[in-house]
Amino acid sequence: MTASTHESQTPRPTRQWAAQDTSTDRVASALRRLLHEAEHSHGRHVSSRTLNLVVGPGETKMLGAARQEVVALHPARMVLLVEHQPNRLDAEVQIHTVAVPNTHLRLLVEDIEVAGNRDRLVHLQSLLAPLLARGIPTAAWLPGFDHGPIEQSLARTADVTIFDSDLDPDPGRALLFAYATALNHPTRDLAWLRTARWRSRISATFATTEALGTLAFRPSAEIIGNVQQPAAILLAAWVASRVHINVSLRQGSGADPVEAVTVAGIVINAGSGSLCDESTLAAALDTLYAAPLGYETALAALDRVAILA
Repeated sequence: MTASTHESQTPRPTRQWAAQDTSTDRVASALRRLLHEAEHSHGRHVSSRTLNLVVGPGETKMLGAARQEVVALHPARMVLLVEHQPNRLDAEVQIHTVAVPNTHLRLLVEDIEVAGNRDRLVHLQSLLAPLLARGIPTAAWLPGFDHGPIEQSLARTADVTIFDSDLDPDPGRALLFAYATALNHPTRDLAWLRTARWRSRISATFATTEALGTLAFRPSAEIIGNVQQPAAILLAAWVASRVHINVSLRQGSGADPVEAVTVAGIVINAGSGSLCDESTLAAALDTLYAAPLGYETALAALDRVAILA
């Protein structure tokens, strides 16, 4: 099939280009042209990208959802990867603007969709090279939980890989992927982020000499939560790594990943509201330049968690 392109007739400031049976060099050329047109238009907008965000194969609606998450605080050149059956590379580029809250400016947004079969998408390093903005980090967002060869290749290509272990109905498989990925690449696991406030509360409880003394005489810990959610398992492993003891994880009502924590006989007060708030892609990007302390240590201590259903 010969390459065919068309310019969208959508009124500006949206500019669009699409093609079937194309190449990434042609996609990059179209992107440069659309950006040039946008930069020389007379609209009041700014171009201020801070990262490349590559979204792994999944629901096509993920592009819009992810864009809403990051556009305000993390302007990104977003590349959405789509797996299809035909042995060809299809692509679409959109350049548009969104309003910047509390200002009279609009932010220039770059969305690129690349569709290919598995044999093409596994070669992500060469595929993405012409499409990524230089001089800024590349974050890979892996939606879903079925992380096959394409997602693994994307993890090797990106500077930081973001995923959500809690999405996988098989916690063992999710934590195995998390462990293997974190050993080789910087990662941000939303399941880990969901434990942040619990970890803060536990650390504050044992900040005193008296509490540490209690721990020495009563080396025990129990967590009640959802034993099918990696967030609860990771928190238990983190406690085990910090106090150097085995930790029991008991099944709770299932309403929250973590419902109660007891260490050395001291009940950690959950306070008002849930301490395992739903973490988002934007929250993961907030930590892009700061490695999540304790995550790899918790993964290494998973064998010290006794799950009691």
